[in-house]
Formats: sequence, structure tokens, C-alpha cells
Amino acid sequence: MSSIVFSIGIAPVFAQTSQQYTLKDAQSGQSFQIPYDVTGATVTDMSISAPDTSLIISLQSTADGNLTVTLPRSLIDAKDGANDDQYFVLVDGADTDFAESKTDTDRTITVSIPQDTTQVEVIGTQVVPEFGVLASIVLAAAVFSIVAISAKTRLKFS
Repeated sequence: MSSIVFSIGIAPVFAQTSQQYTLKDAQSGQSFQIPYDVTGATVTDMSISAPDTSLIISLQSTADGNLTVTLPRSLIDAKDGANDDQYFVLVDGADTDFAESKTDTDRTITVSIPQDTTQVEVIGTQVVPEFGVLASIVLAAAVFSIVAISAKTRLKFS
């Protein structure tokens, strides 16, 4: 007599399993590839906060670990004029120390994340252009309308 044993295992499914997260900017429709490496946690989401000029990384942390993320300068950067400025990095809302390396196209930060961390926020001075293509079109239409109306009505601004 033989018996067959089936084992059904349920593995947790997370939002992004690869070591690269694809982030799409809702305003411009542009996609960015964000490479990352994490220990002790799983990255579940990344999003842009244009009003806060920040990138928000959501995590499920099960142990102390580290998060290393490569930030494309075209997505988020910290500038003081033409010079690089320092990012602010918050772990669950608290300012924290981090290590950084830079190239012409990106900046890589490494931050320690304690167990039960749910969010890392990287704050720069600029994120994806706040005014996308639609805003430029609206501005151009407004300027054209003003010029056309003033030409037809012969309005003079003194």
C-alpha cells in the first residue's frame, strides 16, 4: 500500500520581489527604475510626494537591517545652486544618519532600519518636475490667449 502526501504551502506575496522597483510618476507618466538592496525587511511600495519633495519607501520589517537605495537624479535630488546638498532621511518620522555615494546620474544612500520599521522617507530639494507637460500647455495657451485678445481689442498696458 502506498500513500501520496500533498503539501500545500502558502508563501507570503509582497508587492515587489525583485531588487529593482519601477516607480511611475502620475503627473508626467515617466517611469523610473530604482535599484535597492534590503536586509531584514521587504520593500512593499515607493511613491513620490511632490509637495514634500520626497520619496517615500514603505517596508515590512521583521528584523534589524539595512536599506540601500540608488536614487536617479532625474527623479529626486538635493541641490544648493549647482552644488549637491544633503538629503534628509527619516525612518518612521525620525531623522537618522546614513551613508551616501554619488555619481553624475544618481546618488546611493544606505540607512539602518530597526525591526518593525514601516517607512523610510528621503527628502531632497527637488523631485520629478512638479509641473508636467499639461501645465506647460495650459501656460502657453493662456499667454497666447492674452496676446490674441490684446491684439484684437487693441488693449494697451501702460
